[in-house]
Amino acid sequence: MSWSTSEALTDPAIRDPMSFRSEFKFFLRDIPVEITLRSYSPIHSDKVVVRQSHTISVPGLDPAQQAACADDSKEGEVIQSVIHGFVCIYNAAITQGLKPDAAWLRRNADFS
Repeated sequence: MSWSTSEALTDPAIRDPMSFRSEFKFFLRDIPVEITLRSYSPIHSDKVVVRQSHTISVPGLDPAQQAACADDSKEGEVIQSVIHGFVCIYNAAITQGLKPDAAWLRRNADFS
């Protein structure tokens, strides 16, 4: 019998199977830390999941400005939403007169 990939991943012992879609790497201007985004498709869903190497949090930046940066659906929109979150918070901090700092980026411990 020939099995398809999705059939091979239907065993009840398998949890949350995903297929790798793409990987993107970038830097935020003036912060020398490489950020990696990886997108995945859950095998039994049309959803797109993005995992990111870092999160961004800027001390001294209004929490409302940081919270105003979010979204999700197709791969392009999900990737754009994640990148927009980084850039939105970065630009808000710069506008507030804060100096770019690598400490703004926190390594995501769940990212491998």
